[in-house]
Amino acid sequence: MAKQPIVYETRHHVAFSELDPFQHLSTGNYARYFTDHRMEALAKYAGWDLSTLGTLGFMTWIRRMEISFRRPVNAEQELTITSFVREFHGPDAIIECTMADAAGTTVATCLMIVAHVDATTRRATDWPDDLRAIFFEAEH
Repeated sequence: MAKQPIVYETRHHVAFSELDPFQHLSTGNYARYFTDHRMEALAKYAGWDLSTLGTLGFMTWIRRMEISFRRPVNAEQELTITSFVREFHGPDAIIECTMADAAGTTVATCLMIVAHVDATTRRATDWPDDLRAIFFEAEH
């Protein structure tokens, strides 16, 4: 039986400065929201806050983000972003993210590929088993 991924969740409020001339969330801000969501969630769920990240012996690097825009996000809208690690392929963690409005309607999705990078060599390396495990529910 496959392990269940831990789903991270954060809440966000669209600010005026994030809008385009049509009063929709600017395209670039979607990437920022998804990235900030992952960092906030890693601090909350894994204990990897900014001061801890530099001590871990590895770094993470977003190799790729594929964002699908489903519905416009408007001014002062409340958003919930959820994400989970779907799987690992060598140095890459495949992360699925969903942005939803207050009614629970999906407004955007993101597929994020995040590499594990050895801090000493600065080369991508496979995610160690102990780090992979923290993204999934413990087996009972």
